Amino acid sequence: MPTDAKKVFKGTIFSIWQWDQRLFDGTKQLYERATRDDVTHAVGVMPDGRILLTEDRQPHRNAVITPPGGKVELRETPEDAVRREFMEETGYEIGRLLPWHHYKPANDKIEYTCWAYVARDIRKVAEPQPEAGEKIKVLFYSWDEFLALGQNPKMRDLVIRIILLEAQVNMNKMNHLKKLFYG
Repeated sequence: MPTDAKKVFKGTIFSIWQWDQRLFDGTKQLYERATRDDVTHAVGVMPDGRILLTEDRQPHRNAVITPPGGKVELRETPEDAVRREFMEETGYEIGRLLPWHHYKPANDKIEYTCWAYVARDIRKVAEPQPEAGEKIKVLFYSWDEFLALGQNPKMRDLVIRIILLEAQVNMNKMNHLKKLFYG
């Protein structure tokens, strides 16, 4: 974010920043960028090897398949946030949390980071407590079914879809992914 950017709007999720940007021809133009809090999610691995994801439906969109997760709250680490969100959305407690990947959007118009993890040694300890605007169903997949989600447009996270597609066509990437998930 440029140092001279000014916040012109603060909403529930997004803040909008604006600044004058000098162009290559010497003129100036008003530029803007949105920021939001970081988000985090985790793909669960059950003791029997099944993969835990969720079907998440909200009032403004149809159901999608997604790892449990959500917003990183103020003074919360991504790891703390994913443990909290995973428990709220599934009722499962995470034993070991392994970093998987993180990314920023592939454009310069929205600024945030998505932190992704693999949750191992998970166990059911409570009933899910979704927010009022969420309808969440816990889903379980075999390894092969999980990989096939790379071709399923209902899988919301495009980075995970790409990783799954790469694993389908590259044995080294498949082996690396399987080792991360199962040790």
